[in-house]
Amino acid sequence: MKKLFAIAIIASVFSGLYGLSFGLGGQYVLEYPGAMPDSTFSYPGVVADVMCKPLPILGFRIGLVQVNLWPEDEGNTNFHIGTGVDATVMIYIPVAAPISPYLPIGVFYHSYDAYSMMNLKGGVGAEMGFGGLAGYLEGGVHFSQLTPDVGDSSSENWFYVQGGIRVPVEL
Repeated sequence: MKKLFAIAIIASVFSGLYGLSFGLGGQYVLEYPGAMPDSTFSYPGVVADVMCKPLPILGFRIGLVQVNLWPEDEGNTNFHIGTGVDATVMIYIPVAAPISPYLPIGVFYHSYDAYSMMNLKGGVGAEMGFGGLAGYLEGGVHFSQLTPDVGDSSSENWFYVQGGIRVPVEL
């Protein structure tokens, strides 16, 4: 009887699993720290990601492509491709409404020859299904800590707004 009960619990937990979904959206970054001291700039960008939602209140999003349209004096366009773009845990807040609010919490770390960088992200967002698609809108803040091999560490923060569509892939 205990085994049947355990199987029933596991089946009910994973009954909300809809597999993967692919997202495509736009992003606008506000007051990104520039190359010159005390300079900031804002820029638009394009993002693509893949998300898995194993539980109704929990999702995992991994960035696949990020194209940043920087101003000409800051280096023009730069892009990141691959699963190293970013990783975000999305905690959904259960509400009795067609809109699903969530809290995105993300971490990104990379290390180069001369420095390492830790980037933390947090914010608030909402997702709403229509037809076979879902639309989302979120905003938040990035906190970044840069640690060079030689010299002092520096920290920066900037805000972002992101929105787009999500196409689910049924399993």
